[in-house]
Amino acid sequence: MPVVIRFPFSSVAWRQARHSFAVLLLPLFSCLTPLAVRAAADPLAPALEQLRRLGVEVAEEEACGGPGQLATYNMGLNRLCLSTALRSQPQLRARVLHHELVHVVQDCLDGLETPTSLTLHQGLRVTGAFSDRQLDGFFLQYLRAQGNLSHVVATTAALPQDSRQREVEAYALQGDPPLVLRLLQTRCRLLLP
Repeated sequence: MPVVIRFPFSSVAWRQARHSFAVLLLPLFSCLTPLAVRAAADPLAPALEQLRRLGVEVAEEEACGGPGQLATYNMGLNRLCLSTALRSQPQLRARVLHHELVHVVQDCLDGLETPTSLTLHQGLRVTGAFSDRQLDGFFLQYLRAQGNLSHVVATTAALPQDSRQREVEAYALQGDPPLVLRLLQTRCRLLLP
């Protein structure tokens, strides 16, 4: 004889109870959720996971760096901080993350285990495949296409030349996420097993 279990509440109440139960348990089991499912919830999850696999600490905090900074990458510590203020602005969060990923790639060019980095310009110039003029034109074209050339010139004017070049490259490439992710994949090697 089959066993029939009767619940002391209606099917509507049962659905509501199941939903409440799931909402309570979801945060507890999110770490067990497959990466593909988490990526659907956060399209930047694969990039953040790749950073973690490289040995970069990824933190989301209320404040990152100085006042008004939405993110920072510390090459000496291999630490990326994203402001929690970006959670409500997914497009800005993506652009800011890709900007910081360029800094990670720059760090990879000199080795993540070192406290220094190279600019992409320096890294590409070493190959001998491009002239300084071609490289400058490449980054300038990206800045013009995004319409942020004047902003970048103004915000980087007071920086030392190497720091300025790093920022120009990050601002230029932040608008091309596939290129940034490709650079991350091809120029960074894993520090962790």
